[in-house]
This record gives sequence, structure tokens and C-alpha cells, in this order.
Amino acid sequence: MPKANFQRFLGWFLLLGITSLSPPYYSAGPNSSWLGSVATGQEGANVSVGASSPLGLSVPSVATPQPLAARELAPGVLITVAPDQNAQDTAIGPLNLDYVAKHPELEWTDPDFEGGTPHFASKSETLLEMGRGVTLRHPVWAFEFSFKPVRTIEVDLPSKSGGFERKLVWYLVYRLRYVGGDLLPVLDEAGVPNAPREVNFKSLRFLPRFTLISTQSKIEKDSTILRSAVQAIADRERVGKPILDTFQIARREILPSLGDVDNSVWGVATWTDIDPRTDFFVVRVKGLTNAYQLKMEGENRKFSRKTLQIHFWRPGDTIAQAEDRIRLGVPAFLDNAMQNHILKQFAEFELEKRLDYQWVYR
Repeated sequence: MPKANFQRFLGWFLLLGITSLSPPYYSAGPNSSWLGSVATGQEGANVSVGASSPLGLSVPSVATPQPLAARELAPGVLITVAPDQNAQDTAIGPLNLDYVAKHPELEWTDPDFEGGTPHFASKSETLLEMGRGVTLRHPVWAFEFSFKPVRTIEVDLPSKSGGFERKLVWYLVYRLRYVGGDLLPVLDEAGVPNAPREVNFKSLRFLPRFTLISTQSKIEKDSTILRSAVQAIADRERVGKPILDTFQIARREILPSLGDVDNSVWGVATWTDIDPRTDFFVVRVKGLTNAYQLKMEGENRKFSRKTLQIHFWRPGDTIAQAEDRIRLGVPAFLDNAMQNHILKQFAEFELEKRLDYQWVYR
């Protein structure tokens, strides 16, 4: 046999001998073999030298991929909004309770009661008088809210047909911390209110509602739960902790983060089918505090919750939307006419000057 043919035959013999060896002799540990990676079509495999075969050959193997470490954010990337408790939020009123208008028959009137006064008590002690000009007081708590500007990512999401559909997801990643310092109303023995006292609760719950509103179309879209997108977002952001959707975070008790103790929780709000022509929009976040206002509109009462309103602008178009960067705040222009035009885009959102975010009652 010619020497060249003999060498070729020997090479094929050795290769077939290696592939026919049982796993205990061929395996290089828990990692899959190099031949296995080639057979399954894996690309970009991290190849390392494994154990030696009985024939004295070093068999390459594929190293198990290690998860990427948490990303360390540069200063200013994560925007933190401190809790906004104040003494005014602990008191609602003065106002008349419902039964005052609905039950006028409770009034002490003539001729049975001269001057509308009971025989053995002052008029201020009657039920109707005690229901007028009432001030309601309650504890006020709040979370610290940190967030990154809205971003987009393309993800395969389940469709109604049972398959998957490639969609553009808008998302807001945030960190939630309970840092205490809540306000508790204090009354003296005579019922006169004093300055509220600072307290810390054992835990709180965050019942969120994230609403994205386009300033042009005025269309409001509440965030939706996209389990298929959360993992892709978590892999991209790498915050070092699990990222929860709005349902998961509502079930979590948020413990205090005081001193060196960090009980922060990370979450994400997600939206799909946002109008690609959107240039300016706001995201309203409810659930960060229990503060509210009560106003009378005719005979009806309107309850307004304290809401964080975040402003964004998007210099882009309808083409390659995933490449467009969404920026926080309101753009600045030296031209006063242009600046006023931009501010008018947010006129219906109580924005009178350039602000990245503000607290409103909604």
C-alpha cells in the first residue's frame, strides 16, 4: 500500500475509534464534546482541552457558558426620585361628610327645639354639626423610585394563532426601595393636631400602575405583562437581581432598606404596539405613595392619587425604531419660539417649565 494511502487509512481508523468509544472513556467531564458541538451545528463554541483518550489523544470539549456579571452603572444612569412625603398629605379637608347633605331630617329644628339647639347639649355636639367641616387624617408612606430611561427591544412574543410574532417592546426598568421616614398624624389630648411623627413600617407593598401617554395622540396605554420579554430584558440589563413584572412585584413585601441593609427590588413595565410616530410622551407611575387629594365637583367627590409623571422625547422616525434612543426630559432650545412650541406639547400635563419629572395628582 502506498505510504500516503496508509496514512489516510490510519487517520480514518483513529477517528472512527474515538467516536465509537463509550462516554466514560471519551467524556471530558460535564461539558459536551467538541464533536457533539459540531454535529449539532453550534457556532462560536468556547473550546477547551479535555481529558486524554485511551489512544493518548487530547480531545477538545466545550466549556459551559458562564452568566455575565451584573453591570455596574455609571453615575447618573439610574435616576433616583426621593420619597415626597409632607405634612399636608396627612390631612384631607375640611369637608362635609355624606350624611350631612343626604339626611337633613337629622337637623334639630323649631318648634320642638328652640333655636335648633338640643335641651341638654350644645349644638356643636349634634350629629349633623359634627359631620360638617371634618378634617380626615391618615398616615402617609412612600417608596424611593429609581429608573433608567425608556428603551426598546425586539422580542418574539406569543401570537393569537399559537405561534410567535416578532414585536418591538418599549420598557422601563426601575428599582424600588423602602427607606422609611413616613409621617404619622399626631393629636394632643384636646384633639389639636401637632406636627406629624416620623415612623418606619415593617414592610409595604407596591401595587403599581404604569401608563404611557403620547402627547400628540393623547392615547393612554397601561403596561402589560409580557413574561416572554422579561427574561430578554433581564439578560440585556444585568442589574444583579431578578427583574419582576407588575404582577410579581405586587405580591412581594418590600422590606426597609436602612443603613447598609439593601432590600431593594427591581421591576420592569412593558408596552407593545406604541405608535411609531410618537415624538413626546409621559409615563405616569401610581402606587409609589398612598397620598391623595379629595375635591368636590358639584355634588360629587373626586379622589386624586399622588402620581409620579416622567417626561420623555424620542428623536426618531418610523424606520428602524429599535435603533432610536429615547431621552429623558424635555429638549432645550436657544430659540424661545421653538422652546415654547416644545413646552406646548406637554401643556395638558401641567408642565410649565423644563422638568425631567414631577409629582401630580391624578
